[in-house]
Amino acid sequence: MAQDKPEPRYKPYPVKKSEGSASSEKSEPEPAKQPFGVTPSKALQARPPTSGKEPMVTLGPKNLPMTEPVHETLKLNYYECRGVIAPWFLELLVAEMNYFNELVELPFVNFPNLGCVVSVGTEKSLTPGRISVQLFSSVRLMNDCVRDERCTVFRSVNLVQRGNAIYRSYFLSDMSRKLIAQHCVTDKGKHYSDTTCYTID
Repeated sequence: MAQDKPEPRYKPYPVKKSEGSASSEKSEPEPAKQPFGVTPSKALQARPPTSGKEPMVTLGPKNLPMTEPVHETLKLNYYECRGVIAPWFLELLVAEMNYFNELVELPFVNFPNLGCVVSVGTEKSLTPGRISVQLFSSVRLMNDCVRDERCTVFRSVNLVQRGNAIYRSYFLSDMSRKLIAQHCVTDKGKHYSDTTCYTID
């Protein structure tokens, strides 16, 4: 059972049987076995934690962050990630997002330049109370998107409760390329591509 190269702990593993852990000794690429025909390599170098002492998300009695919003709209209230999203969980979200970024050739989101906000759906939204983490490659791009609604590239993670578990529903888009990508990662790290966490069993 020993392997020369341990599997990265954060990497979402695909549901398909064809996504085995075979080594890449073959000279011919096998794009059909990878989403979008790409094998992420840079993103797999990350080794984020998959658990920590703090809860993933810290919320108050009404399932709202205990800090004041940094920006408010009719449908969404925005909060700083710091104090709401645990550092270990944010590191995991960044690593998974970069895995999906590399699949579709979007720029990575990295510390320390990371832009991060938590959005919560208001009573006026289609999904009141829905918590999302929005990640940006810089604070400037975050402000452009959140405050000025100029979002050429958009990346978010909806936290979806399924029973006692929290699934991570990733959404990536690039308006200039008419690109939309969606992925679901379960609490156990199982990866469903081209779908949201709202549609899987």
